[in-house]
Amino acid sequence: MKTAADVMEADVVTCQPEEKVAVVVKRIREADVSGLPVVDEDGGVEGVVSEADLLDLVDTRQEESNIWLPSPFEAFELPLRAFPWREWLEKHDVIEEAIEDVGETPVEDVMNTPARTITPSTAVDEAAGIMVRTGYNRLPVVDPDSGRLVGIVTRGDALDALSGGSPGES
Repeated sequence: MKTAADVMEADVVTCQPEEKVAVVVKRIREADVSGLPVVDEDGGVEGVVSEADLLDLVDTRQEESNIWLPSPFEAFELPLRAFPWREWLEKHDVIEEAIEDVGETPVEDVMNTPARTITPSTAVDEAAGIMVRTGYNRLPVVDPDSGRLVGIVTRGDALDALSGGSPGES
């Protein structure tokens, strides 16, 4: 039976709790991943932040400020001469400020905590079961002695292992 150590990615892109959301979003996009472990200075996993967490933050901030944006369909349905351009532009400035505020939010305010972690000796089928039951897309792998991050197992890694393929193989 394959273990997390057999399938995990050992070169893990991470962030720290005090980092700003704007920086972390850029790191997620550049690394082409959908989430990151949040680690302390010693490499201990404090939480996990995902694209969904970050999108929820934007959605929550919009609800708090009562910002309404028309859907693309609604925008085209409105007659151009009757469209309240001045009010829309004022709201647009508010939206820009809200997005800037979101970008300044520390990751620790949006991360999932405590992180659900596994060890290198965890069986891949057990890791897959945890992902199914919790809905998590990734599980940080921690050294059982030090508690430090040593890798990450994603749903794709688990599927590859369970199907008999190699990680990254199509």
